[in-house]
Amino acid sequence: MSPLINWKRTVSTLTLSALLLGTHSVADASTSIKEKQEQQKKVQEQRNNVKQNQSNTSSKIKQNKNEISKVQTEVNKMDAQLQDIINDVAAKRQEIKRTELKIEDLEKDIKGYEKKMKAQEEMMKERMATMQTNGGGSINWAEFIFGSKNFSDLITRMITAGTIQRSDQELFEDYEATRQSLKEAQASLKEERASLLKQQKALEVRQAQLEKKMKEREARIKELEKKNIKFESQIFDLQEIEATLIAQEEAIAAEIEAQRREEEEARRRAEEAARQEAARKAEEARQAEAAQAAAAARQAEEARAAAAKAEAERAAAQKQQNSNNNTQSSASSNQTTQNNTPAPKPAAPKPAPAPKPKPAPTAPTTSAPAPSGAMFIQPTTGRFSQGWGPASGQFGYSFHNGVDIAGPVGTPIRASATGTVIRAGWGGAYGNHVMIAHVINGQVWTTVYAHLNSVSVSAGQRVTQGSNIGGLGNTGNSSGPHLHFEIHQGNYSYSGTDAGSTVNPRQFF
Repeated sequence: MSPLINWKRTVSTLTLSALLLGTHSVADASTSIKEKQEQQKKVQEQRNNVKQNQSNTSSKIKQNKNEISKVQTEVNKMDAQLQDIINDVAAKRQEIKRTELKIEDLEKDIKGYEKKMKAQEEMMKERMATMQTNGGGSINWAEFIFGSKNFSDLITRMITAGTIQRSDQELFEDYEATRQSLKEAQASLKEERASLLKQQKALEVRQAQLEKKMKEREARIKELEKKNIKFESQIFDLQEIEATLIAQEEAIAAEIEAQRREEEEARRRAEEAARQEAARKAEEARQAEAAQAAAAARQAEEARAAAAKAEAERAAAQKQQNSNNNTQSSASSNQTTQNNTPAPKPAAPKPAPAPKPKPAPTAPTTSAPAPSGAMFIQPTTGRFSQGWGPASGQFGYSFHNGVDIAGPVGTPIRASATGTVIRAGWGGAYGNHVMIAHVINGQVWTTVYAHLNSVSVSAGQRVTQGSNIGGLGNTGNSSGPHLHFEIHQGNYSYSGTDAGSTVNPRQFF
């Protein structure tokens, strides 16, 4: 078999090996990407479920708002009733005020009448004394005085009996009119006071009704507001969850794409290395074949030269032998016999060993930093102040979904594994926090770093294991500087009563 055929066969074998190696890498990469796409599909399904829940909650909120609208109509009616009561109360208060003023006026009038009557009585007493002195002998004063109930009755009896002169009668009649006005004023005062008492009682009833209605209205509004806040809080939570799922879906897709590019680059490098190795071995085989061919040609040339030299020596010997035959006849037959025996051929020289081909120089390789052997590394240094597991419920949760690592503010926080940032920034109870999506051996993982003092990454950014993502802090629902760190197997899912999707981070450190 010729050296060229051997060389072609060697090259073909090495090339086929490289192609098979590359095909195997592509198959592995396709399988890995398919697993990751399945994980992404699950995330999409969860997102669809959240959207459905959000749609249901939105429907409930709409229904609740309709109920609130109906109740608001009722409240408006209550407000109208309340306004009527308020107006009535105000009117009654004004009426009471007028009555009180009227009573004050009557009391003044009564005092005036009483004062006037007292003055009139003094004047009439003087007139009666004068009448008795000047000719009142015919009048039985004892009958008038002792038969009268009071001074007013005395005057009335005297007017009736005609014992009072016409000139004095007007004085007595004026006194009687004053007495009647006083009587009427006193009766009006009594009526007004009774009316005032009635008005005050009615006012108290209306005020009680007003207070009751206002309490009913306030309680109903509070009930509806509480229900509305509950539903709005629920829809807000669902919107937050959906936003997180969307960000996580995008992060997982980005992580899958990044890993696909890495695998594609690794496959390309492997194929390139395989091609270079095949070319090197092919070159070695070609150089070996060429060396063997050169050695064989050299050996053949040396053999031909040796044969030619032997033939020349034999011809010279034959010529010398024929010349000796003419002078030595006695030894001619013996010499002739010897000359008829062919001379032995000289041994062919051993071929020189073929030089070993020098190996083709290989491309220089750069050494990359050795990755950590663990799936996840401890994200910061410090003291473990609280572990993963059941909790007292003092801070609003009966299960602690992560570990707390206490340390000075600003202590560097590192990415526990390579991945793509889902969220980075402020987030309620977590304070400043970072959430990272990881795809490891086809499995989705999510890590959470909470209560940070500072954040040095952004959503969508890809980080490698051990790279800095922020500084330890005391933001959000935190009682002291520490890092709250969670690892979720799959997507992020919070639960305050059980582990949920979280696993104990310390098993990886």
